[in-house]
Amino acid sequence: MGTNVVDFSGRGPYVFKVHGHIRHRVSHIQSVNGQAPQYVQVYVIDSTQATKIRITHTANEQCNSRILDQIDRFFRQHNRLYYTYRMRREIESRVIAESNEAGEDVPVVNIVFRCDRHSDQRRYRAPTANEIAMVFVNSDGEPPFERNIRMYPLNPENPQQPFININILSPNLDPMAYPIFLPYGEPGWQPNWHCESYQVAQGNQSRVNVTMFQYKSALTAVIDDFYPIITAGKLTEQ
Repeated sequence: MGTNVVDFSGRGPYVFKVHGHIRHRVSHIQSVNGQAPQYVQVYVIDSTQATKIRITHTANEQCNSRILDQIDRFFRQHNRLYYTYRMRREIESRVIAESNEAGEDVPVVNIVFRCDRHSDQRRYRAPTANEIAMVFVNSDGEPPFERNIRMYPLNPENPQQPFININILSPNLDPMAYPIFLPYGEPGWQPNWHCESYQVAQGNQSRVNVTMFQYKSALTAVIDDFYPIITAGKLTEQ
């Protein structure tokens, strides 16, 4: 989350005040000015190295490195967003090897995320696609689908700026911003999202779409003895 936050000291429930608007951010693939990898940059390095980087962060001082490593390996095995980043990394490695062999400059490999996570995959054959995104090699053309996130190795407009904002209407916002809540990379809310019918449902002709408020309410409903969102402490306040 990116914003100007003012913390209040003293006793009582935890409270913070926000100046300006709240925005959720994601990083480009390469770190800037030799900084330690963060955000999605941790997905494209070895799992053991990623855990070492996380454990050195001041916010993780009290965390168990073994548990952090288990969580990381779970994501690499089951999370659909990780598959997307891995696809980009594999394509980039292949492109670098081919360029070095041919003695040519290495082209830019960037990734474009879909606005609609339920698109018909048979419609998109090139360049390289999965359910969530497409990977483009040195492509300046527009991708053949709606997109709201386009990630490069470095920010092409400002190489010193590692962040880009995620559209609040993107289905990728929730699984990117709160991966521990959605460990399989399930898509979050998106406009014109219809509720699937179920046996005892009665048709409502005046409203067929699920609103963002309804979706968030369903996410925070108590549905089991242990529910991650309810037990997430300060993170839930976002």
